[in-house]
Amino acid sequence: MTTGKRIAFLLSIVLIGMNLNAQENRFTFRPFYGGGGGTAVFDCLGGYGIGGIGEFALLLYDKGLQMGLSFMGRGDGITTVNGNNYGAGSILGKISLGGIFPNSIFRGYSFIEGGIGFGGGNGTTAINVIFGGGGGIDLFFHQKGSIYLELGYLQHILNNELIGGISVSLGTRGFFKI
Repeated sequence: MTTGKRIAFLLSIVLIGMNLNAQENRFTFRPFYGGGGGTAVFDCLGGYGIGGIGEFALLLYDKGLQMGLSFMGRGDGITTVNGNNYGAGSILGKISLGGIFPNSIFRGYSFIEGGIGFGGGNGTTAINVIFGGGGGIDLFFHQKGSIYLELGYLQHILNNELIGGISVSLGTRGFFKI
């Protein structure tokens, strides 16, 4: 069996176990959450950005359709098409709209995000303007925990240089009530 098939098989077993665990524990949704993970942006022209993200969010409505407001901190190492390298830290806001699929452990949503940050590289200091959007899914492995995957488009504007393209984020979230 090839490595790819072994990984796919292992992931299938893990997902089945997570689903059974959530159903056994009578899954309930939590209106606040915090989490973090890794993120990457790939520009079709050769630029890219890789970094990490942490967030805290409030779900404004948690029955049926849900609207969330997230506050995020983000750190990126960015290489532009011109070969310039930047390190940037940013503060962002994200608005999401979605809900839990009926009789499921999945929460799907779409989002828009934007923010500003500061960074440096190539002997200069740069302002980092970020905006984008996309969609995501939470896979609940516990009443209070999920793994999330987000796909979308993200645009960085650093020192009048653009880096933007497909954005992929993967991480975990913890849900709780106050």
